[in-house]
Amino acid sequence: MRTGFCIALFACVLASSVHAQRRPTNGSGEFSYLVRPSFTFLMATDQRKTNEALVLTLYGQLRSNVSFDVSSVHFKSYLKANFKRQAYSDAEPRNLQDDLIVSMIPSVHLSEKYDVSLFLEVTMETDMANGERDGVRTSFMDPAFFYETLYVGQWFDWKSENRDQRLSLRYGIGYAFQQTLTSNFLLAEERRLSLDPENPLSAIRKARSVKLESGYSGLLSIEYLNDITDDLSFSLQAFGIALSKRHSGRIIRESHLVGELETALRYKYFAFQYSLRTIYDPNYSKRRQLDQSASFGITLEFKN
Repeated sequence: MRTGFCIALFACVLASSVHAQRRPTNGSGEFSYLVRPSFTFLMATDQRKTNEALVLTLYGQLRSNVSFDVSSVHFKSYLKANFKRQAYSDAEPRNLQDDLIVSMIPSVHLSEKYDVSLFLEVTMETDMANGERDGVRTSFMDPAFFYETLYVGQWFDWKSENRDQRLSLRYGIGYAFQQTLTSNFLLAEERRLSLDPENPLSAIRKARSVKLESGYSGLLSIEYLNDITDDLSFSLQAFGIALSKRHSGRIIRESHLVGELETALRYKYFAFQYSLRTIYDPNYSKRRQLDQSASFGITLEFKN
């Protein structure tokens, strides 16, 4: 199915009257921004064996990015926030999802002949509220994951002549530095040792700490936007990154892997959206974490 969609997208690009353009390298690029909040609210009755309960579900998303140039350096930043909360009439509310991801990507052109750029991608990931991951309690900045990836690659932008279709492709390979910041959250390797609260080592283990790691990195990002009509638009975003850690023979088991897919069909102030985010990091859990949702709700958009 994914292969068929890629072939159809490629055929559409070839069939249209288009002009490809490289990312500006002379500081003449425009300042642009996009802010897109969306909200979904659901109320339902949960029928149980002995009673029934009222369940309220709130799901909110925020997507934003800013792009500008300073001399020969191009800057782009992303902010992604997901918040899903369920409230029950007979139990404590639960946060099902509360991701916050912030990225800053400066890049500079290295070669006009080969259209190669040097990128520095700085990203922070954390939870916005109290929740749990792999059965362990989490909170804002506990844990927090930072990575700085220096890589060589290409960044292509394409727009149709009437600008109703836009495609952005970014990919590269390089080297990454990682920091996992924790306080009360216990990393997977620390959960094997159970300490009594009176044990002095318990206070040491709960002190704020940073785990430093480094390794090779590979990254791929695709963004496609299609303004079908003045009121109807379609978007697709896919992102993947792999950060290895230098352990011989254990590249897969010791890596930090992230995969994201978001697609949306919007009509005026309403949108049907599907999003998927999977993450694997042995610091957090020995299992991969998967969040996915399909929703229909209100969406707003502010851009220049």
